[in-house]
Amino acid sequence: MSAHLAYVGIGTNAGDRAENVSRALCGLRGVGTLLARSSTYRTAPWGRLDQAEFFNAVVSLETELSPHDLLDALHAIERRLGRTAGERWGPRIIDLDLLLYDDLTIVDERLQVPHERLAERAFVLVPLAELDHRFAAMRDALPPSELAGVTRVEREGGTVMSSELSSAVSGRVRALADFLSSGDAVRVRIEHGGDEIELARRRQHVDRPRRANDRAVAGAATLRFDTIKADLVGIFNLSRPAPSEGETFDGDRELAYIEALGIRTPVHSMGAGRLVSISATDGAPVEYGQPLFSIART
Repeated sequence: MSAHLAYVGIGTNAGDRAENVSRALCGLRGVGTLLARSSTYRTAPWGRLDQAEFFNAVVSLETELSPHDLLDALHAIERRLGRTAGERWGPRIIDLDLLLYDDLTIVDERLQVPHERLAERAFVLVPLAELDHRFAAMRDALPPSELAGVTRVEREGGTVMSSELSSAVSGRVRALADFLSSGDAVRVRIEHGGDEIELARRRQHVDRPRRANDRAVAGAATLRFDTIKADLVGIFNLSRPAPSEGETFDGDRELAYIEALGIRTPVHSMGAGRLVSISATDGAPVEYGQPLFSIART
């Protein structure tokens, strides 16, 4: 069977929006090969304004499914993630829209491709233009007021915890702190999904002479290190001018891009920091989840 290129829009404004996007991406990997994904954007609600803001993104997908079979697969993913029938344009835990399928135009009782409201929706055109520059002019033709309602999410994992979850997390942190302070352990690493945290306790030495670099060591302990990983399979290219290890930046910066089938997906620093290391080789292929950059945050 031949492969086809499809663009799928992801939207969510109920529950843990960042987690919903991640789960949708996992589901989409079951119906094809994810070639690229846009940044995640926080967007104003559309159609009904009395609801929470959405998280939106767009992915490009290589699939052997026909348009209608792909539509059925998207609906099946929505059901698995907990979507139920509700009011049109109302709150939803996940929404997967088939935006484009090759260069086909399809209009029938079940499906319209390109998506019928593609040209009207900033929350679709902004991430879509990030993946396919053919849609940049269509995006730029939208009213500035609509574009202003679409902002990139700097750190998708940042969510507000419920009081029950916050209490549970605080209890676990206290238990870990007690473990580190009372036992022989000096370092504990916890990994969950794509996130990780490392807690360290300096070994205590009686009457240890103060060293000249103690202040520097204490300063380094306040840093947080983030790993920027590849979101897709493709060719890794450093942006120009190329970033260098040890370089600092005051805000978000595009460090590189991954190219797949002629589509460039940018890789951002996700905020200010100092570039500690570059883990991938310029011009070399990378795999999904492969570490690309290590960034120190203060």
